[in-house]
Amino acid sequence: MNLNPILFQHRVFCGAVLGLALLAGCATPPTSSPAAQSAWAARQPILAKLSHWRTVGRIGVVNEQDGWHANFQWDQQGPAYRIDLIGPLGQGRVVVQGDAEKVSIQTQDGQNWTASDADALLEQSLGVRLPVNGLRYWVRGLPEPGAAPVLETDAEGRLTRLEQNGWIIDYSAYTPTGHIELPARMVARRSELSVKLVIEQWNL
Repeated sequence: MNLNPILFQHRVFCGAVLGLALLAGCATPPTSSPAAQSAWAARQPILAKLSHWRTVGRIGVVNEQDGWHANFQWDQQGPAYRIDLIGPLGQGRVVVQGDAEKVSIQTQDGQNWTASDADALLEQSLGVRLPVNGLRYWVRGLPEPGAAPVLETDAEGRLTRLEQNGWIIDYSAYTPTGHIELPARMVARRSELSVKLVIEQWNL
């Protein structure tokens, strides 16, 4: 079958555009309606501006057959943060402090460690690789900048499921905080590791 060269080029162009559109669609949140997508788009800049906050709650960690739980308080001031873990593995209080360049861990018995990678340092000191860098964003109901996420949202544009950096994060509850709702219950899973957060209080 002979095709008009102009028509043929047009079809090739349209096919290329369609292919790019399908690829772009892979990064689109699989929300149930255009209204939900619009609600998610409206929430993102509000959540991103929350750079100074404090949250208090409980954390439970299960790694294969081992597990521990603790109370926590997380203070975030721009790039700087302090996370107090009270009671993990019978250690009393573990304080994690860091910024964009380094992180330090101090235990109640006076031991101190410093490194550039918070996740690796926690694995060294507590025996489990907690995703501190990702949780800074996930705890607000946001994907971490960088690696392309796979998202699911509800009708109000709140994240219900997030897949990023090998982690799957499920959000089961939100709580009104000021002018926006923030996560109250979430579970992050990767391989045999499960991290459950119950957030009892937000202060913005």
